[in-house]
Amino acid sequence: MSEPISRRTALARLAVAGLTLAAATRSRADQTAQDRWNALSPEERERVLRNYRRWQALPPEERQRLRQRYQRWKRLTPEQRRFVRRNYQRLKAMSPAERRELVRRLRRWQALPPEKRRAYRLRLERLLRLPPAERRRTVEQLRRWRELSPAQRDRIRRKLRPR
Repeated sequence: MSEPISRRTALARLAVAGLTLAAATRSRADQTAQDRWNALSPEERERVLRNYRRWQALPPEERQRLRQRYQRWKRLTPEQRRFVRRNYQRLKAMSPAERRELVRRLRRWQALPPEKRRAYRLRLERLLRLPPAERRRTVEQLRRWRELSPAQRDRIRRKLRPR
């Protein structure tokens, strides 16, 4: 039978065991990181270093904001990520004028009261449920409506009003 050890000795031994395990784990992680670094081309290493320097130069609040954004990204499903990537590619392909118009429309959308947004979302959902031919026809009618002058729109509204 082994001799009982003091609580202090037991805690010290546990601490040493924990530190040894942590060092071994860190060592494996460091080796993995080293292997990944060694696998990079010189251009990729330079890009990583450039990004690291940019990260270091960011204020702590900005780093925190980016960490949160990254956490949100990790929580997305693969389908949601594909959707985001596709839209990002579309945005990159836009001309500066098209991007400005998109930003202008987004700001208008964000300025709408929540009940108006809800109503527009419901209209969009109804439009998306239409058969493709009917949807195309409706979108074409909306396009033509937008091309009308305000005076022309008012004339049509007056004609359509119930008497």
